[in-house]
Amino acid sequence: MSVQITLTLSEGIVESAKRVGGSTGQASENVLVNALETFWPAWNALPLDTLYPPVSALTDAQVMALAESKLGVDQNRRLAELQTKGKTTDLSEMERHELVSLLYLYQLGQLRKSEGLAEAVHRGLREPLFGAHRPPQLDSGWLAST
Repeated sequence: MSVQITLTLSEGIVESAKRVGGSTGQASENVLVNALETFWPAWNALPLDTLYPPVSALTDAQVMALAESKLGVDQNRRLAELQTKGKTTDLSEMERHELVSLLYLYQLGQLRKSEGLAEAVHRGLREPLFGAHRPPQLDSGWLAST
């Protein structure tokens, strides 16, 4: 059974699909469908719970490490390079894909970090982030005297 959907893709991906389609005698739409059908089973087979176990299953040390995690130094440097270059010149197709991949890794890392922070606070391993920077409380007497 097939379901028709509409996708918004980058020009680079569409142009690549057209090139592959032109060289193989296929419509670009079929190239994209074939790519998804080839890729998706491998993606679904990934043991995501093993790659990214629920934070509730982590040890205290793992939760704290996750809460303090950052993008790797080399990945962060490359991300900054691509972002800077992209502001002044066009990125190549390969650079755009690399940038999108690095942004995805960054977003995934931030999501996991936030899960780690929440779990660390829940377990009492650390104070909430706003704890040390809580806004000052207004003195109700001050309001009455104004």
